[in-house]
Amino acid sequence: MPMIKTLHNSIFATCLLWLSNSVMVHGQNLSGSLGDSTSQFLTWNYKSANMGLYLPPSTVHNPPIVMYLHYCTGNPVYENFWIVPALNAIEPTAVFLPTALPEVNTQYSCADWGGTYDQSLRSNMINALHELDSLITVYGLDSSRVYLYGESMGGEGVYRLLMDFPNRYAGAIVASGYTENKGAKQMASTPLWIFHGSVDKTADVNNARTIYQSIQDSGGTFVKYTEYEGYDHVPAMNKVHSEAGVLEWLLSNKRITTKTRYFPMNSLNQNTDLVRLQNGILQFSSIVQSSSVFSLYTSSGVLLYKGFVTNHFMQIPLEARNQLVQWHLKQQNQSSTGTILDME
Repeated sequence: MPMIKTLHNSIFATCLLWLSNSVMVHGQNLSGSLGDSTSQFLTWNYKSANMGLYLPPSTVHNPPIVMYLHYCTGNPVYENFWIVPALNAIEPTAVFLPTALPEVNTQYSCADWGGTYDQSLRSNMINALHELDSLITVYGLDSSRVYLYGESMGGEGVYRLLMDFPNRYAGAIVASGYTENKGAKQMASTPLWIFHGSVDKTADVNNARTIYQSIQDSGGTFVKYTEYEGYDHVPAMNKVHSEAGVLEWLLSNKRITTKTRYFPMNSLNQNTDLVRLQNGILQFSSIVQSSSVFSLYTSSGVLLYKGFVTNHFMQIPLEARNQLVQWHLKQQNQSSTGTILDME
């Protein structure tokens, strides 16, 4: 049972407007800042969806952030939602609480975040990711400690993010989520703890068992699995709330970055990586023709950069680094597209 567009033009056009003690984000004034001596809970509406952000007091520099993806019909946008006090009892943590609008013209009910069964990210997830990136930038949150927590429908969304964006998140938890048996190799890059009930009548436990084994078989040494014997869908999801050490484990992880990343372009049917990124320079494989056109876009399709491949090297513009961007390579009658993350 299968269960994010821009921040006014794009994430790269995020407006930082500091007036007295307020900040302009995604087109709205959110009072307060991370420098305040007391915690704050900010709410706003983006693309008709309610959003919430808990900001801890400025007791630490660059606190981590957890994005919580809710279950079907969930509405977690309030300060005392269980995960906010639970995380902050461990350490000061920013908590982002986006909501997903009901999907229309879809064959699946309760699939508003989308999942591994989709061909691409759904608009709810695209919106949430853009807001997340904006909040990290505006409030100076720790980009190496961005975490995911998803319940049921939200768990499906977490699986999808781990498949599409390996190495972006420091850790993740899925409670009673569904996934197809795909993307295990990508998921293996992120510490993940899966929870499921053995008699789940909504999301078959075999899906959780299968993806767990597939991640392990793909070399995943960061994956954990807990199965609650005799628990159905919602009881298992709720039991995780009181499971000792779970949130401590989540916050203990930190994303490891490297100066070199590889981006295989499988649609060209090559056995070797075509592009290597090192210190802001793209190095193309010898099979990429010098006349090829390489373009970079924001997630919403705004063109950031376009140029010809020459001498198989290309300098990435500063404004395109450290952001979520889409690439497109065209040579003769062949083309490929994909995502570049965590550009150094």
